[in-house]
Amino acid sequence: MLKYGGKSLFHASQILFSVVSAVYIHLYLIDCTVLILKRNCEALMLLQKKGLHKKNPSIAVVATLFGDKEDVAWLEENDLASWDEADFDEHLGKPFDDSQRRAITLGLNKKRPFLIIQGPPGTGKSGLLKELIALAVGKGERVLVTAPTNAAVDNMVEKLSNIGLNIVRVGNPARISSAVASKSLGDIVNSKLAAFRTEFERKKSDLRKDLSHCLKDDSLAAGIRQLLKQLGKTLKKKEKETVREVLSSAQVVLATNTGAADPLIRRLDAFDLVVMDEAGQAIEPSCWIPILQGKRCILAGDQCQLAPVILSRKALEGGLGVSLLERASTLHEGVLATKLTTQYRMNDAIASWASKEMYSGLLKSSSTVASHLLVDTPFVKVKNLLYFFHTFFSIFPWVL
Repeated sequence: MLKYGGKSLFHASQILFSVVSAVYIHLYLIDCTVLILKRNCEALMLLQKKGLHKKNPSIAVVATLFGDKEDVAWLEENDLASWDEADFDEHLGKPFDDSQRRAITLGLNKKRPFLIIQGPPGTGKSGLLKELIALAVGKGERVLVTAPTNAAVDNMVEKLSNIGLNIVRVGNPARISSAVASKSLGDIVNSKLAAFRTEFERKKSDLRKDLSHCLKDDSLAAGIRQLLKQLGKTLKKKEKETVREVLSSAQVVLATNTGAADPLIRRLDAFDLVVMDEAGQAIEPSCWIPILQGKRCILAGDQCQLAPVILSRKALEGGLGVSLLERASTLHEGVLATKLTTQYRMNDAIASWASKEMYSGLLKSSSTVASHLLVDTPFVKVKNLLYFFHTFFSIFPWVL
């Protein structure tokens, strides 16, 4: 029954796997690229093998994204899926417009396996996600937050840092912004182990002094060396326990899509919610890495902006340039997606063009910015303004 494009889920996964293999062959094979592509392939194999297994926590998500109308109807009839807004009467951290509030209430529905929040430029997507994650945590949910790039993940870390949530950023320390390093797994673990390591260094120093005084006594020296070895094992054991404790107690874990394949994250219990920002820039296989670790999923982004970067023409022709966000937004008569429709960034003369050309005229401008001009900003002085006149057509009138 579970079909995608007229093909079985198994066949669909095979197609995706072959496309990723094409990327693997054609991209420049630097170390990190090999690792990323390996993790993408592993995610597809896991999807193929366990996607519809009854013990898979994300089975409702898989059934929704690869299933047909009958599958979705079955989920609804068995009370496994609901597409309605959650009952919500709590006070929000800041005022939200109607489209933003609808996205929040849809995202808080625990029986909704999948939601797309399309956020055109300036519609407040990031602030909305911050509120949505905080509310989900307040309702007892553990959240995995991902994005295609380290910069996008760090941006979410910054937004979530000062609202009282227990958050942990997982990833390569060299790629984590210094502004959010205090929330990284390494820094948190080091902080918790500071006193233990001080005591460890003191004991190690004492044992080395004792060793230097008994080098001629082989049996005694061997005993001290054994104690040093055991001391090192104790430190490693304590480090592993602390890492496990920090991650298991975190309310929100943040990583890149491929970073979510880290064994430290995969060994954790399934997350209640996976939130993926900038999902329109991610290739579909990478999205399945975090999705398969959660019970339900929210993709946020905009398919009308940056698409996934594909360097292999063969992979692009095979369909890898279409993100999961873009593909899923048209499934099941659009029930999976909601759109933010009010922008708070641009003058209406600019926004109206984007609205007409890319958003079917649905993007409206807030009254706070609709007539806003650069000259109105406090850092612009009128006396320093330069005026530019377009003279191209007066010089080359035959172009007209």
